[in-house]
Amino acid sequence: MSKKIIAVLLVATALFMCVFAACSKNEEEEGIYVENKDIDFVTDENGEKVLDSDGRIIVYATDEDGKKIKDDNGEYVTQAQEFQPIEDDGVVEDLGFFFEIPEGWKSTNEFGVFTNKDETKAFEITIVKQFYDDYYEGTKQDYNDLSKLEDVTATWEEDIDAGEDYKGLCRFTMETKDGIIVMYFFENSKNLYKVRFIAEGDTENAIADSEAMLKAMTFKPYAYYTDITSKPVTTTAAPLTKPVAE
Repeated sequence: MSKKIIAVLLVATALFMCVFAACSKNEEEEGIYVENKDIDFVTDENGEKVLDSDGRIIVYATDEDGKKIKDDNGEYVTQAQEFQPIEDDGVVEDLGFFFEIPEGWKSTNEFGVFTNKDETKAFEITIVKQFYDDYYEGTKQDYNDLSKLEDVTATWEEDIDAGEDYKGLCRFTMETKDGIIVMYFFENSKNLYKVRFIAEGDTENAIADSEAMLKAMTFKPYAYYTDITSKPVTTTAAPLTKPVAE
């Protein structure tokens, strides 16, 4: 067995055994997300946040005492700052997406990681700094390697139709005796998204649950990595699903 596959299995085992405890949110600790009230946004006539062309927040400039600064014409001075992830009223907003946290779920002390209340399931959103085609090839190879193992049931599906927001959507599922990992990757606004749904024990509804979590995302037109130029998304012509172990 290759070192790469051993590493993948170790990661999977670690996810099932301790990801929920590691991501558990101590209610006494301050959260990692800010709220809308924490930032003095410049807003438009509709009360919406004003962002620049790169998705940076436009805020009011302040002096050392926290008072708004005015220019020579008596207008408040504004400035751009990097977008800071926000959680407010059950919705997480990041630079490129919104995620409406489903009922019975909560954020954790890691950005983009959520668990259900009894911490037997987790959902992770990651933006990958990589070209889609390169990531596709690497992940497909992981699937090919894992599908040869006796203790893992792996499936691969591509060209899944979830709407135009999920360009080149693929699903890679890996199931062991401990639970299941359902991973999706796709492209939106030149961003390569990887999302994973992880469940311990009962896996009967994992696919349906993971799809519902995926659809809880909506997207904004801002790129995280401007030094990566999008290449055309290509996949093979027909969907492929291959369970392992006969």
